[in-house]
Amino acid sequence: PISQATGFSVLDVVTTTPSPIQTATIIATITATATLFPTLPPTITPTFDPIRSTPPTIMLHRPNTNYDSIKFLKDLIAILKQNDMRVVTYRDIYNDPAITATEKAKLFIITIDDIYLPYPMHADFLEMIDLLQEAGYPAVLGVVTSTDYADPQTSARLKELSDAGWEIATHTNEHVNLGQMEKTSPRYVYTEISTSMDKIEKTVGVRPITLILPEGQMVNDARFIKRAGIYWCVGINGGITFDSQKELIYVGRESPDGTAEQTFQYMRNRFGF
Repeated sequence: PISQATGFSVLDVVTTTPSPIQTATIIATITATATLFPTLPPTITPTFDPIRSTPPTIMLHRPNTNYDSIKFLKDLIAILKQNDMRVVTYRDIYNDPAITATEKAKLFIITIDDIYLPYPMHADFLEMIDLLQEAGYPAVLGVVTSTDYADPQTSARLKELSDAGWEIATHTNEHVNLGQMEKTSPRYVYTEISTSMDKIEKTVGVRPITLILPEGQMVNDARFIKRAGIYWCVGINGGITFDSQKELIYVGRESPDGTAEQTFQYMRNRFGF
């Protein structure tokens, strides 16, 4: 056969000695063909175990006469900086599940409970939020909606934080122990959660995917929670690992115990980071 690129047959190449010009043409043709159709290495997609470690998660409330949670938070922020921890939210993990596999030893979650939508945000909450913003750390805020009214200043601040990457979670409508509610009126579990989610979405513009369980109590039958569209259920006990392939995930968290350093070391043991 005659090569269109060189003007001579393959037989000519085998049986005759080509001129230097013909040799150069053949080499150039082979090189061009190799460039046009390169052999690409196979694409390797890393696979991760779907069972993931829950990022160590702290549960904070307003200061009281027995505990100064603002001082605790200041000290905790310094410890997180020193240990090069990355503070994330549950929504961050929902959007990028792989980080719990690739960065599992460096993730940390901060939750603040009992922010009531109908009332002005307490000065203690505002100070805690300011401390976290100065550190560049987002938090998960557990909001109780209670009435149909939403305080304008609280609403505006929550929306601002949500837009900045913080997560606004439902802490239910009436801060009801759902484990107890399930025993007497299981269908109201759905109403308690979905009503709160509706109000938060109307106020903030983003529908919650995380439920901060009042008193940390999980239900036995989670179908009504799942029906409400919740992805994360945040309790207290257990929940140190989770199956990332499930549609509803329960995770645990820890409250302050002693100093920030003592709590951080305890959380190392509990969550294994």
